[in-house]
Amino acid sequence: MIVKKTVSFVLRLVFVAACLLYALCDVNAEAFRLAFAQGDLPGMLASVQVQDFDKLRQAFVQFDSTAIVVTTLLSFLGYAAMALRMNFLSGYNCGNWVGLKSFLLSMAVNNVAPAKLGELAKCFYLRRQCGYSLGHTISMVFWERFFDLNAILAMGLVVAFHFKLKMAFFPLAIGVSAIWACLFVVRKWPSLAERIIAVIPIERLREFIIEVKLQLVHGVTLRYLIVLMFYTALVWLLYAIPTFLTVLWVAGLKLTMGQTLAVFILSALGMAMPSSPGAVGVFEAAVIFGLGLFGVDKELALAIGFLIHMMQYIPTTVTGLIVLARSGLSLESIRHSGEGLDEAEESAQA
Repeated sequence: MIVKKTVSFVLRLVFVAACLLYALCDVNAEAFRLAFAQGDLPGMLASVQVQDFDKLRQAFVQFDSTAIVVTTLLSFLGYAAMALRMNFLSGYNCGNWVGLKSFLLSMAVNNVAPAKLGELAKCFYLRRQCGYSLGHTISMVFWERFFDLNAILAMGLVVAFHFKLKMAFFPLAIGVSAIWACLFVVRKWPSLAERIIAVIPIERLREFIIEVKLQLVHGVTLRYLIVLMFYTALVWLLYAIPTFLTVLWVAGLKLTMGQTLAVFILSALGMAMPSSPGAVGVFEAAVIFGLGLFGVDKELALAIGFLIHMMQYIPTTVTGLIVLARSGLSLESIRHSGEGLDEAEESAQA
């Protein structure tokens, strides 16, 4: 387990470092390649130029402060939609208020802790508040995250085909299709699924699959999927508002709606990737890349990416940590619980 965690940490660290380098520096690729071929370390360093922070400051000064305040307030509409969806996933049992607090808690934990611990924190919070089993809460979060992946894929494919980036979302399409195929097998042949579940040595995974199987066989109907699709569409529609308003109103860029949608989808992918706490650096790099496709200066793109990120990061972190403090949970207990579950899996596999 130590080796697996070390490899995972090193890969995330390299990825985040590369994103920060891309976001904060300009690299002369040809000069870097020549210096690298000659083993010239000073030459490689000289080919890397830090961004002009004076231009970055000027970009912030030009932003409309009123638009920033309004955009930040409107971002809470997306959080309300998250609460509505979680309440639906609970069978309208947990309530919208608990659903909202579970979302804010998960965002805060993800913003300050590595490895996407926020999803696990949400599971523990819902179990504590509503008396659900851990398998039940994990299955709720699974449906939430799975439909989010479907939303990103659907929007991404539209943008990818429009801008001739057809391979960009191919890996995500493969992954989502594979999950749908597994769900179909469980729904179509439940007895076969039971035999497969019985030989799974990992208790947490077995409990989760049993919950999903029960939902597929007894609770998941076409109407259920359609309603969940509606809630997910509402979540992403409202979640996109800060990006659209920041790009088109706060920064005053003359991008089309399709171009702005492409920037939003790339930033959403950056936020979803397991990387640094709060996707710091990765989110900004994704926004810079997206805006760069349409000729926006890197300094301005960084300012826009940082502003969008902070409008999401600060309110959810502050409110989510308040929820955490009042929940009886702690970052330490969540981290130890996650490690304990991992150790149980390793023991079962051994």
